[in-house]
Parts: sequence; C-alpha cells; structure tokens
Amino acid sequence: MAKHSTPAYPLDVEGLRVWVQRKRIRHLYLRVRPPHGEIWVSACDRHSDADIVTIIRQRYNWIVQQRQRLAERERRMPSVSALHDGAMQWVLGQAYPLAINPHARRNRIVLSSEAMHMHTTPAADERARAQLLLRFQRREAKRKLDDLTPAWAERMGVDVTETRVRSMKTLWGSCNPVARRIWLNVDLIRYPLACFEYVLVHELVHLLERGHNARFYRFMDAYLPDWRQRREQLNGRYEID
Repeated sequence: MAKHSTPAYPLDVEGLRVWVQRKRIRHLYLRVRPPHGEIWVSACDRHSDADIVTIIRQRYNWIVQQRQRLAERERRMPSVSALHDGAMQWVLGQAYPLAINPHARRNRIVLSSEAMHMHTTPAADERARAQLLLRFQRREAKRKLDDLTPAWAERMGVDVTETRVRSMKTLWGSCNPVARRIWLNVDLIRYPLACFEYVLVHELVHLLERGHNARFYRFMDAYLPDWRQRREQLNGRYEID
C-alpha cells in the first residue's frame, strides 16, 4: 500500500550513514537493505532526529549483525553474473550447479535433479547468459505464481485481475488494491516455496485490508499462522509493501 512520504535524508550515527524517510505511520521502522546493507528508517514526525540517533545507537550491534548476514547470504547465493560452469544457482531454495553447454543451436535452460543445464550458442557471451537466466527465472516465477494464486484467492474470498513478476530492488512484492493487481519480485524464485507463498499471501491480504494494522495481521494469522517464521527466512532483506 502506498503511503504519503517525504524525500529521504541522511543522518550520520557512529560512522553509519542512515537514511530517514518521514511517513504517515504510527511506529518507527528500522531496516537494513540489500545489497550493500543500507540503513533505512521510516518514522512519523513525532520521532525527532535525536530519537532516531538514540535508536540507532541502541541497535548498533543488531545492524552490524544484519550487514554480516547479508554479506554471508550473498556469498552463499551468488548473483546472476556468476555464470561460470559449476557456479551454484538456486530455484525454490534448492541449489543446482550450473552445467554450461556452449555449443548448442539455441539458448535454453533445462533443470534436472542434478544440475541447471544452460545450453547456449557459441556466440553467447556473459550478458547473453545473464539474460537467459533472467528469462528462465521470470518464467518459473510466473508459473509458480499462477499455480498458487487461484487457490489462495478462492480461500480468502478475493478477486485478482492480474499477476506479474518483475525485478525489484527493495520490495518483495506489491499490491494495487484498486486494480486488484499483484506483482512479485522475480528473485523470490530463488528462495524456498514457503517464502514465495508468504509474500503472495501478504499481498493478497492487502485486497482485504490496505494498511499494516491490527486487522491486517489478524488476517495474516488466520490464513498463514506461521507467517512470522516464513518472514524470518527472508532475513529482513526487503521491505514488503
């Protein structure tokens, strides 16, 4: 759900650059965002900059731990640019070594139980391989989204007019309650199905309740009782709108 907000501005606290954004919200939210561990605070006007500085100091060790966790996650889960033979790629939480065949007639990816087989023409360079992988991820993410949405929409009594997957830098998903449209981050296809499903249900609940209020979380508890554990699997890497 979109919130009224002002442009973000920086605060420097104990050697940390903190980005602060003022929003019409009741609470203060602290997040460490990927890929470089940027520190973001969302707060209403009643929280002064001095309040934010105090909170950052109190949470300093937690922030450092989150940054270390992000670095470790990126180390274990290479970016799409790591496309050499044997590099690990992830599909629904399962790791597959990349097996590249550079002498194929056309570019395609085939997933087996043992490996992700990337067949490319001799002319395919690193960029072409990255584009091929992204197309594969989009196709698989959309397929999974289309598999899950009808049953969940029926269970929750909501109508969904459109679903899409797209690349997003800071969001796992988004919902347009007016258009009844759900978009998910293509990167979710790399994470366990429980995480994928959690984000989908979160966005579907926004068709019942636009805000992140007590009513919203009652719906989450009713439809997905273990949603907090699933959220923990995502390690707080992205904000969910």
